[in-house]
Amino acid sequence: MEKLSRFLFILMAIVGSSACTTVQQTTVDLTATSIQSIPTSITAETHSCKPTLDDGVSPSYISNAPERTVVGRGHVVTGVVLSSVDCKPIPNAKLEFWPEEEGFGHPDSSRATFFTDQEGRYRFECNLPDHIHMRISVPGYRTIGVNSYHPEGQAEGTFDIVLEPEK
Repeated sequence: MEKLSRFLFILMAIVGSSACTTVQQTTVDLTATSIQSIPTSITAETHSCKPTLDDGVSPSYISNAPERTVVGRGHVVTGVVLSSVDCKPIPNAKLEFWPEEEGFGHPDSSRATFFTDQEGRYRFECNLPDHIHMRISVPGYRTIGVNSYHPEGQAEGTFDIVLEPEK
């Protein structure tokens, strides 16, 4: 039993490092037999979502950016906005993005506001940025500012966002 506990602890430490993980809970039959115990049943999956770090909204933020999902060509970022409570997608989350373009800063022509679909997914296309500032808000959840998406020259990227309920 001690080895199983250590294995599950190590497994959770490894798997638990991503934003949203699925953890299997296993029930072990510990009846005394001449054969080692083996798992006899598996219970329902439980989910654990680690909230996205709130970097704070950048001083370069300007509200009321136009509603659009394409502001240039060269980079596409996709992702899903999830709840930290149950790891379920959050539909209609408001995303405000303003990319930092090398040599141009944060041009108004690259600022955008858009919303997640019914499965919490989003897609944004822009000129290849150094990084993208983000502000994510939805009623009932804490609004966060994020500046940790850096595509490092890649044409495509994925950035999932996990929000915490308001307290």
